[in-house]
Amino acid sequence: MRPFLVLAATVLAACGSTSGGDAGCVDGSKSPPDLISNYSFECGGTTPSEWTAVYGTLSFPAGHTGRAAQLTVDSAGGRLAYNPTLGTGGGTATFCVTAWVSGTSPYMKMRVLKQSGPGNFTEYDFNAPSGGSIWSRIPPTTALAIPFDNAQGLQLLFEAQQGRPDMNAKVGDTLLVDDVDFWQSTSGKCDEAR
Repeated sequence: MRPFLVLAATVLAACGSTSGGDAGCVDGSKSPPDLISNYSFECGGTTPSEWTAVYGTLSFPAGHTGRAAQLTVDSAGGRLAYNPTLGTGGGTATFCVTAWVSGTSPYMKMRVLKQSGPGNFTEYDFNAPSGGSIWSRIPPTTALAIPFDNAQGLQLLFEAQQGRPDMNAKVGDTLLVDDVDFWQSTSGKCDEAR
């Protein structure tokens, strides 16, 4: 089994919950609504309960709008996980995700793992430069689409890892994430205005 599948199984098993401790911090103004609790890291005091650094260290400095999650790479790399499982009960829906990123890590990856059974994961991801001091929307024009296909759940991750050709972050590099938007598409094409 590939290492990220073992990690995904561990994260999904440990999280299990469908709502985080800051569940009241949801943006209900969008249609369809954003399904991420604390999508802009403004709630939950110094350490929001929905977000965890699997690798690296996590802090919450000023960001794109208000606060952001800043992941600082350590010797194991950098991986930020949204703890509640997403999409439970999604049937055959299509889910969509976008975010804003910046940071000193040369490249980042936004990854969604779809669990279809015990140890059975399908990966959907988007790679991009982290943007340095400029905030960039990822993906830039169209959201990353994930067909749910009656899966058990989805896990959202952001990564800045070392020693890989697609992500060559060094210890001390940062990845900042803000304004995460995750929704169930009414059209099935993730073409809703956000």
